This record gives sequence, structure tokens and C-alpha cells, in this order.
Amino acid sequence: MPEITKSICPSSRKDWRAWLRKNHKKEKLIWLIHHKRHTGKHFLSHRETLEEAICFGWIDTIVKSIDNDTFARCFIRRTEKSRWSDNTLSYARKMIQEKKIVTEGLKRYKEGLKKPSLDLGIPKNPEPQQDLLKALQQNGKALEYFTHLAPSYKRYYIRWIERAKRPETRKKRIDLVVERCSVSKKPGLP
Repeated sequence: MPEITKSICPSSRKDWRAWLRKNHKKEKLIWLIHHKRHTGKHFLSHRETLEEAICFGWIDTIVKSIDNDTFARCFIRRTEKSRWSDNTLSYARKMIQEKKIVTEGLKRYKEGLKKPSLDLGIPKNPEPQQDLLKALQQNGKALEYFTHLAPSYKRYYIRWIERAKRPETRKKRIDLVVERCSVSKKPGLP
């Protein structure tokens, strides 16, 4: 897992937007430090941080646990080669409609419209493929946990696996899903 390098802990959506406005062209990466829900401390939702990032041509990538109370989400500047999911395209449309998107964000959005969506060919509610089912069946606890996951979490795991471009990446993702399910971990935080 990548090391957390440059980081900030914005206290509000307004602060996050101010950082993006000032740095969206000169920085390439930033880790946002978040408090976990159980701390009772204020935190920005994933959606809030993502919508603001999209406005400036940025996107989130990975999440890394720091300790029991905090985690970090990595945001990077999009490139002209970046592909968009259906969700991020819809968030961008919302930000355009609200007149919050800036020139760089609009440029990246228009580039994203020219490329096939990351979700292309993946059904909205996909069924698990045989390779995933077989791997889950080899671990009773993982299968039990996966079977009882909320549909949105199942969908997240399945779509993440389906987006793999190479067979070895797909295998690694399946192994990780089985590993996480065997210890009752939902998608997202480590």
C-alpha cells in the first residue's frame, strides 16, 4: 500500500474546496485525513469530497487506515487518459448544473465523455461470476458473509472485480474479496 505523503485535514467542505482552488493545477496528489464515525468528530462524507474534487478535475483513488480513529483517502489530479464511472459522470453533471465546476473540471469531464465508461458492459446489478463463487465456496465464512452482504456492497465487490483488465488482476481482486469477507470486512476501509 502506498505511503501517506502530503496530507491535509479540512474541517469543512468549504476548506477542501479552497485547497483545491489554490492547488488543483500545481499539486498532483493529496491525502485527505478523515475521522472515523465512532470518534464523534466532524468528518466530510465521501460524496462531499468527491463532488468537490470533480469540480477541479480530481478523483479519489484509494483509502488507507491510519489508526483506530482516522483514515486517509488519496485524491489525484485526473489526466486526459482518465476514465470515468457512471457515478462520477453523474456527480459532474450535478456540479455543472449547480455552476460549481471550474474550467479544469469541465475540461476533464468533456474528455471523460469521449471515452467509454468504466462501467461499460458491466450490468447495474451483476451476479457473481463462477470464479468468484468458486473462491468463496472454498472458504465457508467468506461465503456466508458475502451471501448476507447488503446488495450495494455485493455490487461494489463484483463490479470492482469485473473492472479488472488483466486475468492476474482479476485473480488478485477475487483473493482480496475472499480474504476480506472471511474476516467480515465490507468494501472500503481496510
